[in-house]
Amino acid sequence: MQICSFTKPELDFLRENCNFVNLEAEVFEMRAKGIPLEAIAEALNVSADTARKYSVKVNKKIGKVL
Repeated sequence: MQICSFTKPELDFLRENCNFVNLEAEVFEMRAKGIPLEAIAEALNVSADTARKYSVKVNKKIGKVL
């Protein structure tokens, strides 16, 4: 799922309705800007696997509200 391809109103809807926890919200915002997972992991000081795990959680929450 390419979060960076969503429109601003769609992103705003997701922010309001997905109930992201702190790291999920950070991953969501970075993915919305098109930042790759490896760079997200580095920016958040977590492993690439952890960033990927949070990305999967974000995708699941998005899938539930769409």
